[in-house]
Amino acid sequence: MKRWTPEEENELRELYGTMTAEALAVRFGTTYRAIYQKCNKMGLKKDQPCKIHLTPQQELWMKIHWPHMSNEICALILGISHRSVVRQARRLGLQKTEQFMKECQAHTSKRAKESHIKNGTYPAKGYYSPNLQKGEAYQFKPGHKVIKKPF
Repeated sequence: MKRWTPEEENELRELYGTMTAEALAVRFGTTYRAIYQKCNKMGLKKDQPCKIHLTPQQELWMKIHWPHMSNEICALILGISHRSVVRQARRLGLQKTEQFMKECQAHTSKRAKESHIKNGTYPAKGYYSPNLQKGEAYQFKPGHKVIKKPF
């Protein structure tokens, strides 16, 4: 069982409303359950338990970096969930840059093509070659009989 120093308790009082229990556990070298128990014994409660509050420095960092960085990386750096990053960005009125979105779409398209080629599903379903000859004259090879549809 961890022995808490008065300095650690004061730091916990300051940080409890601004960080997740998991992040506090890493900071203090204990488990997140021990953090919850200690805070309960100290009588600490979050103003809004389910809401993540960013510090002014974190908000500034988000305003600078979020428009051109992936949400997963932002979540990793800020120490909050992917969904919380999206929620905070919406609250701050942030949008991704057009260049970032084009790069993401190009990357996703390239990876999808690689996956289709690897799995033997290229071209993707619904894709028609512009050189494909269409019409009844091209539906069957010579010697095949046309099967009438049942309806």
